[in-house]
Amino acid sequence: MKAKYLAILLMNVGLFAATPNFDMVGYATLEGGTTGGNGGKVVEVSNFAEFKQYAEDLETPYVIIVKGEINTGIKTFIDENGHVASSGTATTYGELVLVGNNKTIIGKGESAFLNRVGLMIQNKHNIIIRNIKFTMSDVPISKTDENKVIAFRNGTEVVLNDPDCIAISADSAATNWADKNKQGSHNIWIDHCEFYNAYTSNKDRYDGLLDAKNNIYNATFSWNYFHNHHKGSLIGNSNGDSLRHEITIHHNFYKDLDARTPMMRHTKIHLYNNYVLGQGTGNGPNVRYGSDDYFENNHYAGLSKAIFAGDDGVATIVGNYYEGCANFQSSGCNSKKMKISVNPGTSLTSKDTAWVTYDTEIPKGTFNPKSVYSYSADPVGDVKGLVTNYSGIGKIDISEYEKGTKIDPVIVSSSSVAEVSSSSVTNSSSSSENTTRLIATDVEFTISPMTKVQIFSLTGKLIKQGFYSEWEQLKSSLPQGHYIVRGLHQTLIFQSRRKCSRL
Repeated sequence: MKAKYLAILLMNVGLFAATPNFDMVGYATLEGGTTGGNGGKVVEVSNFAEFKQYAEDLETPYVIIVKGEINTGIKTFIDENGHVASSGTATTYGELVLVGNNKTIIGKGESAFLNRVGLMIQNKHNIIIRNIKFTMSDVPISKTDENKVIAFRNGTEVVLNDPDCIAISADSAATNWADKNKQGSHNIWIDHCEFYNAYTSNKDRYDGLLDAKNNIYNATFSWNYFHNHHKGSLIGNSNGDSLRHEITIHHNFYKDLDARTPMMRHTKIHLYNNYVLGQGTGNGPNVRYGSDDYFENNHYAGLSKAIFAGDDGVATIVGNYYEGCANFQSSGCNSKKMKISVNPGTSLTSKDTAWVTYDTEIPKGTFNPKSVYSYSADPVGDVKGLVTNYSGIGKIDISEYEKGTKIDPVIVSSSSVAEVSSSSVTNSSSSSENTTRLIATDVEFTISPMTKVQIFSLTGKLIKQGFYSEWEQLKSSLPQGHYIVRGLHQTLIFQSRRKCSRL
């Protein structure tokens, strides 16, 4: 039977007099809600070692305020394929931080930026991430196997995991689903963040921007800005990943992505008030095997396909607006029509087929978010204006997060630390022990030849140790980079945070 189709008219978008309500909505509010580090100490971090110290704490509640750009600071070069090279594109080694339970990670102002530092949420819960910009652009990757992040630890290169900006998972060595189902990552809110990567001809160069695999539930992704990338978000890693994937995705701006906005398997996902914009290319959300999703009041524009299904996925599609290439001809759309998918029984008038064409029918599902949590969707005609004005970083007030008990960041793994450069070491002949006077920032101390010296990476891993009399030999074999030095002489403890280029 040939289906009939109904067009949805787009209302004029005006100026918004009041800032929208940015409170948590959806799945993340369930089963006790998501509070992150609420009630814990507040710590402001501005370098990788500090960030890693508090983000990776397993259980302690912390509100971690990220100030400015954070990268590893360990310089290298990559070739055109992203492999470490002796020359080429200047960059820094990457890193992946394993976020612990009960954490709020929030950016300060408009400059909080995790640059080539990805986050991994692995079997963890009660995590809030807001107002942070992420990219893995120019991160070094492995030369073999599937692309993996290359870090520099303990004086050598280390192969890590996928180059995702944020990867949420609940992997396990268990071989049966009953055991796998006992673990999960849940109660997670990712809000007002920005995700992007350098757009390259190699679609596998950077993997996903925000991926969720295995047992992931009670999560909300809201008011984020995803742009300039091949594969946006993968929810469910295969047809065999039949665990829970229950996520609310609302008021996000997807711009110039090739695919996966998102791609979903075995999901009960509520997608509402999102704006997905292409320039005549790129695909909208993909409903795949085992999914029963709910699409409500989203705006799809200038895509190749908007909402499409495969492998027997089902979805309920209500109140969405499809804007074809009529308004995008100057950007290369020309006369290309955008394919759309609808539920059986939907009708579309001939007037509206000029820039939109019917692709396929998606069977209507049974999942309805109204039976799970309370929410209020904005009119579809307001979505474009709301999302383009208020998604991404620099749009929220973080003053509430700064009201707790504040502490200064301390690197526990190197509590007696002076970060010094070779230029800050000067010899002094005034002592019978041929002591050396070290000056780090405004801290001055005397160190003897028999002082024990330990050299750490910025992640707190011990690389070398010996006596200060062996100083030149210890540092001579170190690659170019940043290091931390700990010197212990009787009960002497000293600490400074001065940056150095090389010991």
